[in-house]
Amino acid sequence: MRDVGRDHSADGNVPWYRQFWPWFLISLPASAVVAGLVTLYLAASGSDTLVKDDYYKHGLAINQDLARVHRARELGIEADLRYDPLKGILRATAPRVAGDVQEITVRLTHPTRADFDQSVTLVRRADGGFEGSVAPLGPGNWHLDLLAPSGEWRLSGRLAVPEQTRLELR
Repeated sequence: MRDVGRDHSADGNVPWYRQFWPWFLISLPASAVVAGLVTLYLAASGSDTLVKDDYYKHGLAINQDLARVHRARELGIEADLRYDPLKGILRATAPRVAGDVQEITVRLTHPTRADFDQSVTLVRRADGGFEGSVAPLGPGNWHLDLLAPSGEWRLSGRLAVPEQTRLELR
Protein backbone atom coordinates (compact mmCIF):
# COMPACT_ATOMS: atom_id res chain seq x y z
CA MET A 1 0.00 0.00 0.00
CA ARG A 2 1.30 3.44 -0.99
CA ASP A 3 1.48 6.39 1.32
CA VAL A 4 -0.09 9.25 -0.62
CA GLY A 5 1.28 12.14 1.47
CA ARG A 6 4.95 11.17 1.25
CA ASP A 7 7.64 12.08 -1.24
CA HIS A 8 8.61 8.99 -3.21
CA SER A 9 11.87 10.22 -4.69
CA ALA A 10 13.56 6.94 -3.90
CA ASP A 11 11.45 5.03 -6.41
CA GLY A 12 11.41 7.88 -9.05
CA ASN A 13 7.85 9.07 -8.39
CA VAL A 14 8.41 12.77 -7.68
CA PRO A 15 5.24 14.90 -7.37
CA TRP A 16 4.68 17.27 -10.32
CA TYR A 17 5.15 20.43 -8.25
CA ARG A 18 8.72 19.39 -7.41
CA GLN A 19 9.78 18.94 -11.00
CA PHE A 20 11.43 21.56 -13.21
CA TRP A 21 9.50 21.23 -16.48
CA PRO A 22 5.95 21.95 -15.27
CA TRP A 23 7.12 25.21 -13.65
CA PHE A 24 9.13 26.14 -16.72
CA LEU A 25 6.11 25.59 -18.97
CA ILE A 26 3.85 27.55 -16.61
CA SER A 27 6.33 30.46 -16.46
CA LEU A 28 6.18 31.13 -20.21
CA PRO A 29 2.51 32.18 -20.42
CA ALA A 30 2.70 33.75 -16.94
CA SER A 31 5.55 36.03 -18.05
CA ALA A 32 3.54 37.03 -21.15
CA VAL A 33 0.59 37.99 -18.92
CA VAL A 34 2.85 40.07 -16.65
CA ALA A 35 4.45 41.81 -19.66
CA GLY A 36 0.99 42.54 -21.07
CA LEU A 37 -0.16 44.09 -17.80
CA VAL A 38 2.96 46.26 -17.61
CA THR A 39 2.42 47.40 -21.21
CA LEU A 40 -1.22 48.20 -20.47
CA TYR A 41 -0.21 50.26 -17.42
CA LEU A 42 2.40 52.23 -19.40
CA ALA A 43 -0.04 52.92 -22.22
CA ALA A 44 -2.80 54.07 -19.88
CA SER A 45 -0.69 56.18 -17.51
CA GLY A 46 0.99 58.47 -20.07
CA SER A 47 -0.62 60.91 -22.44
CA ASP A 48 0.49 61.56 -25.98
CA THR A 49 1.18 65.28 -26.05
CA LEU A 50 2.09 65.21 -29.72
CA VAL A 51 -1.56 64.74 -30.69
CA LYS A 52 -3.78 67.76 -30.14
CA ASP A 53 -7.32 67.17 -28.87
CA ASP A 54 -8.73 69.98 -30.99
CA TYR A 55 -6.74 69.24 -34.14
CA TYR A 56 -9.37 70.76 -36.44
CA LYS A 57 -9.37 74.12 -34.65
CA HIS A 58 -5.59 73.97 -34.53
CA GLY A 59 -5.49 73.48 -38.30
CA LEU A 60 -7.72 76.52 -38.84
CA ALA A 61 -5.49 78.59 -36.55
CA ILE A 62 -2.48 77.74 -38.71
CA ASN A 63 -4.03 79.65 -41.61
CA GLN A 64 -4.51 82.71 -39.39
CA ASP A 65 -0.90 82.42 -38.18
CA LEU A 66 0.37 82.39 -41.77
CA ALA A 67 -1.42 85.66 -42.41
CA ARG A 68 0.36 87.18 -39.40
CA VAL A 69 3.73 85.92 -40.68
CA HIS A 70 3.05 87.60 -44.05
CA ARG A 71 2.08 90.82 -42.24
CA ALA A 72 5.41 90.83 -40.36
CA ARG A 73 7.20 90.42 -43.68
CA GLU A 74 5.22 93.34 -45.19
CA LEU A 75 6.13 95.56 -42.23
CA GLY A 76 9.79 94.50 -42.43
CA ILE A 77 9.85 93.39 -38.81
CA GLU A 78 12.93 91.44 -37.77
CA ALA A 79 14.19 90.51 -34.32
CA ASP A 80 17.32 89.27 -32.63
CA LEU A 81 16.66 87.18 -29.51
CA ARG A 82 19.24 86.30 -26.86
CA TYR A 83 18.68 83.80 -24.07
CA ASP A 84 20.79 84.00 -20.92
CA PRO A 85 20.36 80.62 -19.19
CA LEU A 86 22.30 81.66 -16.07
CA LYS A 87 20.12 84.70 -15.32
CA GLY A 88 16.92 83.34 -16.89
CA ILE A 89 16.53 86.41 -19.10
CA LEU A 90 15.27 86.65 -22.66
CA ARG A 91 16.22 89.80 -24.58
CA ALA A 92 14.93 90.91 -27.97
CA THR A 93 16.09 93.64 -30.28
CA ALA A 94 13.45 94.56 -32.86
CA PRO A 95 14.25 97.95 -34.39
CA ARG A 96 11.27 98.01 -36.79
CA VAL A 97 8.68 97.50 -34.04
CA ALA A 98 6.75 100.74 -33.55
CA GLY A 99 7.83 102.89 -30.61
CA ASP A 100 4.35 102.87 -29.09
CA VAL A 101 4.54 99.09 -28.58
CA GLN A 102 5.67 98.71 -24.96
CA GLU A 103 5.62 94.93 -24.73
CA ILE A 104 5.70 91.87 -26.94
CA THR A 105 5.01 88.23 -26.16
CA VAL A 106 7.30 85.28 -26.75
CA ARG A 107 5.67 81.87 -26.81
CA LEU A 108 8.15 79.05 -26.11
CA THR A 109 6.93 75.60 -27.14
CA HIS A 110 8.77 72.36 -26.43
CA PRO A 111 8.44 69.88 -29.32
CA THR A 112 7.39 66.90 -27.20
CA ARG A 113 6.54 68.10 -23.67
CA ALA A 114 3.53 70.39 -23.49
CA ASP A 115 4.01 70.85 -19.75
CA PHE A 116 7.30 72.72 -20.45
CA ASP A 117 5.61 75.32 -22.71
CA GLN A 118 5.58 78.90 -21.49
CA SER A 119 4.62 82.38 -22.55
CA VAL A 120 6.84 85.34 -21.61
CA THR A 121 6.04 89.04 -21.83
CA LEU A 122 9.02 91.14 -22.86
CA VAL A 123 8.86 94.77 -21.72
CA ARG A 124 10.49 97.64 -23.63
CA ARG A 125 13.73 98.91 -22.08
CA ALA A 126 15.07 102.44 -22.24
CA ASP A 127 17.43 101.50 -25.11
CA GLY A 128 14.49 100.36 -27.26
CA GLY A 129 15.04 96.62 -26.79
CA PHE A 130 12.74 94.22 -24.96
CA GLU A 131 13.49 92.05 -21.93
CA GLY A 132 11.73 89.53 -19.71
CA SER A 133 12.47 86.72 -17.32
CA VAL A 134 11.92 83.12 -18.40
CA ALA A 135 11.87 79.83 -16.52
CA PRO A 136 14.90 77.66 -17.29
CA LEU A 137 14.64 75.97 -20.68
CA GLY A 138 15.48 72.28 -20.75
CA PRO A 139 17.54 70.81 -23.57
CA GLY A 140 15.83 70.46 -26.92
CA ASN A 141 14.74 72.34 -30.02
CA TRP A 142 12.39 75.00 -28.69
CA HIS A 143 9.91 76.64 -31.07
CA LEU A 144 9.64 80.39 -30.48
CA ASP A 145 6.88 82.71 -31.60
CA LEU A 146 7.36 86.45 -31.22
CA LEU A 147 3.91 88.06 -31.20
CA ALA A 148 2.67 91.63 -31.44
CA PRO A 149 0.36 92.64 -28.58
CA SER A 150 -2.38 93.37 -31.08
CA GLY A 151 -1.89 90.01 -32.78
CA GLU A 152 -1.19 91.80 -36.06
CA TRP A 153 2.13 90.07 -36.83
CA ARG A 154 4.20 87.06 -35.76
CA LEU A 155 7.80 85.89 -36.17
CA SER A 156 8.86 82.27 -35.65
CA GLY A 157 12.06 80.32 -35.20
CA ARG A 158 13.76 77.44 -33.42
CA LEU A 159 16.25 77.65 -30.58
CA ALA A 160 18.44 74.60 -29.85
CA VAL A 161 19.13 74.67 -26.11
CA PRO A 162 21.83 74.48 -24.69
CA GLU A 163 23.98 74.79 -27.84
CA GLN A 164 22.33 77.97 -29.06
CA THR A 165 21.58 81.13 -27.05
CA ARG A 166 20.98 83.56 -29.93
CA LEU A 167 18.29 83.47 -32.60
CA GLU A 168 17.66 85.76 -35.55
CA LEU A 169 14.03 85.98 -36.63
CA ARG A 170 13.64 87.21 -40.20
